[in-house]
This record gives sequence, C-alpha cells and structure tokens, in this order.
Amino acid sequence: MTTSPADGGVLDTIHRLLGSRIRITMTDGRIASGKFICLDRLGNIMLEDVVEQRWLACHDVAAAENKGETNSDDSSNAKQYVQHTKDENGLCLWTTERSLTQAVIIGNKVSKVEIMRRDWEARLAKSDC
Repeated sequence: MTTSPADGGVLDTIHRLLGSRIRITMTDGRIASGKFICLDRLGNIMLEDVVEQRWLACHDVAAAENKGETNSDDSSNAKQYVQHTKDENGLCLWTTERSLTQAVIIGNKVSKVEIMRRDWEARLAKSDC
C-alpha cells in the first residue's frame, strides 16, 4: 500500500514523514538535507542536523578566489566548505556545503521534497502493523 497526498491523506503523510531524513530543493537551487521535525500552518519546514548545498558560477576567478574563503559566522556553529573547479570555457564553478544544527525553510521557497524510497517503505510498513 502506498499513500500519497493525492489520496487525501495529507496529514497522515506528514505524520509518517516526521523524524525522517528528507531532502528539500529550494526555488533558488539550494538543497537542504536533514531530519524533518516540524511543518507549520504556513508551510515552513524545520529541519535538524542540516547540510545545505549550493552551486555558483563566476567568470571573474580572481575576485571569486578572494571571496571563496571558508566563512564561519560567529553567531552560529555553521561550518562551510567551499571547493571550485574550472570548466573548458574558464568558468569557475563553486560548490559550497555548510552544516547547521537547525534550519527553517520558508514554505514559498520550497520547490521539491524528497525521501529515499527504502526509508518511505520502511515507514509505511511500520505504520501498517
């Protein structure tokens, strides 16, 4: 048995997802992965133990290298990792990844929410017992 929001079981689906590791793609291309702990009435999603990934492109490599140092905000415990490569056209491609203890993703910034199939099927099997 599979349940989807189209079946009318939206609340049931959300309850089954609580505590799961999910991946959220945002409208600006960032991806946040973490443990789903809350969804409010505005559609904002709260995650715990979050890893955020982001991809950037830059033509001015010298300026980008000056800005590409690892940043650490003193007000949080976020760790950020930056790596870059150059493509055949000289375009500098940056991949940044940062770890956060918690994050809130604003509902209107959410493009897609995903869960691993085996995790979802395990949750369905647990709730059917």
